[in-house]
Amino acid sequence: MNETLSNIRQRRSCRAFKNEPVSEADLSAIIDAGIWAPTGMNKQDRHFTVIRNKTMFDRMNKTAREHVQEPVRSRLVERNNGNPDISIHYYAPLLIILSGGETSCAIAAENICLAAQSLGLGSCMLGMISILFENDKNLAADLKIPDGMEPRLGIAVGYASKQMPAGERDILKVTYI
Repeated sequence: MNETLSNIRQRRSCRAFKNEPVSEADLSAIIDAGIWAPTGMNKQDRHFTVIRNKTMFDRMNKTAREHVQEPVRSRLVERNNGNPDISIHYYAPLLIILSGGETSCAIAAENICLAAQSLGLGSCMLGMISILFENDKNLAADLKIPDGMEPRLGIAVGYASKQMPAGERDILKVTYI
């Protein structure tokens, strides 16, 4: 199996990160992978916001803690390894917010996650970031997200402190004609 296919099979959502920063070289490679993701008709209708700022993380986590309702709250606590002090980004040292076209952001997100895997980093796609922007009306402006670019999802990135096992895959969900 080649390296690309191996990375696809090995990549897991990481929800436990070491308190260790991602190097500039690795960050650059990860962002480059996102930039090179295809977009429909080459619109390049997406924007990446890279966050490493603890004050911003604290603000985002406070918003999440105040506005996440059950049963999602319990699921987040469970996914935060039982820690009731909810972190929307699982305390990763790096968070990338993808804004713009839904499909373009999704494709870029997968490229980013696979690039992180290839560099020995863990990642987790975060679909719940919308709760932040719905409840903190100044967040998009403070993160310098361009007008017209809707925040779609986030990706937590860092060195994994815990590896997740692979779940079973349902090969019966494929139809060949």
